[in-house]
This record gives sequence, C-alpha cells and structure tokens, in this order.
Amino acid sequence: MGAEDLLDAERERIELLLERDGREATRRWVERTLEIYEDAVDNPHSHGSAPTYRPLFERSIREFREWLEQSG
Repeated sequence: MGAEDLLDAERERIELLLERDGREATRRWVERTLEIYEDAVDNPHSHGSAPTYRPLFERSIREFREWLEQSG
C-alpha cells in the first residue's frame, strides 16, 4: 500500500462517516483528527514526526484541510 492508497483511504473513511453519521458528525471527526495529526507531526516524541510517518501524516492533513474547505 503506497501513499496514494493511504490518501484514498482518508477519502474512503470520510465517505463512510458521511453515510453512517451525517455531515455534522463527520465534520467534527475531521476537525478533531486533523488537530491530533497536526499535534503528532509537531511533537518530536510522536511517531507522526518520524521520517517514515511524517509524509503520510502531512498528506492526511492536506486531505482533511481540503475536505473542510470544500464542505464549507
């Protein structure tokens, strides 16, 4: 599974949540997860800041921000 597959996985998770929980609950989840991921990338003690994982976290962060912008 490459980085593009993981990017698609974020989209798939969002779509699943939209169908299951609705737009407002999905928005709250994306906002909360975005904050967690941003904190992980900024924390040198987190695996999210490690060279192996940081690019993946950053891709997810971009995807979440894009979705929030597009979803109004």
